[in-house]
Amino acid sequence: MSWFKENKFLGGLLVVTVLLAAIIISFGMKAGTSLEEVQQQVAAKKATLKKDKSLNPYPNPENAKAKEASLKKVLAKGKEAREKLLAFVPEKTENISGKDFATKLTDTVSRVTELFPGEKAIPSGFYLGFKKYRGSQPKAEATGVLNYQLDAMEYLLTQASEAGVKQIENLVRESLPQEDGYGWPGTKNAKRQSRGGGRAKRPAPGAVRPPKFEKLPTIAHRMPVEFTFKAPEPVLREFLKRMGNSDEYFFETRIARVLNPASIPSAGKGASSEKESGDGGGGAFGAIEIEGEETAEEEPVESVKVLDKVSGGEELTVYLRADLLLFIEEENLPELK
Repeated sequence: MSWFKENKFLGGLLVVTVLLAAIIISFGMKAGTSLEEVQQQVAAKKATLKKDKSLNPYPNPENAKAKEASLKKVLAKGKEAREKLLAFVPEKTENISGKDFATKLTDTVSRVTELFPGEKAIPSGFYLGFKKYRGSQPKAEATGVLNYQLDAMEYLLTQASEAGVKQIENLVRESLPQEDGYGWPGTKNAKRQSRGGGRAKRPAPGAVRPPKFEKLPTIAHRMPVEFTFKAPEPVLREFLKRMGNSDEYFFETRIARVLNPASIPSAGKGASSEKESGDGGGGAFGAIEIEGEETAEEEPVESVKVLDKVSGGEELTVYLRADLLLFIEEENLPELK
């Protein structure tokens, strides 16, 4: 302390020098940090630019205009397809009284039953999949969509009859949410789905994580139907053609299984018998022919059966699971100005 008292000027100069050095060091450290940040930003910009240059097309004004024009064409095609699908939307699906629906159901079942007059042409108790409403009425809020589905079922069976189907094995209609007092999936009144299995398991270390996709909008409500019948292949083709070309109802076939219960006879038996009779039936002397006698030609029964099986003449058992789609009008495509 005595030195500072005796050398005030030098002491003050020393203190000022130390403070200035501390300030300079502080500014230098901050400048170094800022330089590192700038270098990182420059590196990120370079990486982004390199990625952009690798894009096809390269994002310049000319390519941006071409991309926008192409996107407009895609949206126009999408709107065109949307209008075609919305043509299947019924004019109205207003609810009717339960009594009116029950009466219409009885009349429709009678008309469809008359389309298949053969013995065992339809299963006993056949009721177009609406057996639960035999002697009872649906909920009032479900009659509108059930009425639409009933018309579709009649259309489906009518097309099957006109295509040549003679025997119906089964027709199962999956219950709709409205029949239990709920709304369509994805709406406010939809039935809550139980979370089975708890939380999803985390992937093991190093395992490839599955990509995440955004949930696509619902464009239609599904009404599943299972239909089993017997028909030869040409009739099946005609029926599927009629389903696909319908202008009234849109059926999406989810599963199709075709069973041919009859197997094609193998040539093993014929070959063995041919081998056994290779000597003509006369032992070591060969065949003995008698003049004036002609062997009667056998009727080609087996060949006709084989030809039927190859050409599609056999009765096939066909199982179809299809969804009757009720398209939604609320979903709109984005617009480009």
